[in-house]
Amino acid sequence: MLFVVFYGYTMYRPVEMDANRYVLRLHELYISPLSWKTFFQNFYSDDGSTVDIYQPIVTFILALFTDNGNVLFAVFGIVFGYFYSKNIWLLFEQAKTASMNRTLWIIVFGFACIIGYWELNGVRMWTAAHIFFYGTFLLLIKEEKKGFLIAASSILVHFSFVLPVSILVFFLFVKLPWKVLYFIFLASFFVSEINVGFISTFLTNHAPEFLLPKVQGYTSEEYIETVTTETPIANWYVRYYIKTLGWFILIMISSIYFNSLTEVKKNKPFSNLFGFTLIFLSIGNLMSLIPSGGRYLTIARLFALALLFLFYLWSDNFYYKRYLKLLSPVLLFYIIVSIRIAFETTTFLTVLANPFIVMVVDLPVPLISLLK
Repeated sequence: MLFVVFYGYTMYRPVEMDANRYVLRLHELYISPLSWKTFFQNFYSDDGSTVDIYQPIVTFILALFTDNGNVLFAVFGIVFGYFYSKNIWLLFEQAKTASMNRTLWIIVFGFACIIGYWELNGVRMWTAAHIFFYGTFLLLIKEEKKGFLIAASSILVHFSFVLPVSILVFFLFVKLPWKVLYFIFLASFFVSEINVGFISTFLTNHAPEFLLPKVQGYTSEEYIETVTTETPIANWYVRYYIKTLGWFILIMISSIYFNSLTEVKKNKPFSNLFGFTLIFLSIGNLMSLIPSGGRYLTIARLFALALLFLFYLWSDNFYYKRYLKLLSPVLLFYIIVSIRIAFETTTFLTVLANPFIVMVVDLPVPLISLLK
């Protein structure tokens, strides 16, 4: 957790990144302070565009004292780092005295890379993601009711978590047959085309009124065209490391379904996580076909890797463990590319300096400069 705080203070924030926009907002509020009344009038109003609580309030409070973007992201790193580290520790808690072999370590590192510390750049979405995972894990695996409240609080960090929370509520009250859940997931994985206009219409008709501007913005033809135009053609490994992760999850979940479904049904906590993960992955697959919708699939894959980790611990299925061991290099490829991406914002100060040095030295040079 402390490392994420330190990373937030020393991270590289180029102009085109979301993080730079938050720093600019901090500068604006520092130079031209708003009254509390004016500030709060922007929330959920017809005139205001603010539908999140966490980031605007933190920025507003810090702007009373400083315009230092390093301090802002160090504070963001406290909450992000807390839930990021807690979620990793949830897996270790389940392992207890079990021997952590190479395969399990690869899954843990893969889990840590799904929404890694470097995603602090998109502080709202990915902080909310870790909060949602933490609460949902407590609810489904540990059967603690407070988990739902924690998961629901993610909406205060990013408005779009209305969808994941709704999926969780749907799962809790509507029980679908396992066969239906699996084949919906399978069909969604292989869907290659979908009418984006249909999704836009559906969300517009069902979203709360204060969210409509955001929904229409993310699904408009102009936004789709802008994202398509501005997204550069990445190196082959950047294009395919996400795809390999998707296939890895599909194969391993299919292995559980076809070889161990009876065993899954006997373990209620794991059964709950398995069913919810299938639904979330299905929705994530469909949402990934519209701009920015792929973020839901990323969150769903966080649950998927936790699922694979727990099943390895709780099951004696020979075939599952064999498949996982054989496919672990695929996950290792995903981890290596993720670390390379982390170098884009991790600076030399992050890995070489200490809290005392960074107070007097500001050298935002990313590690990726070593590779380019």
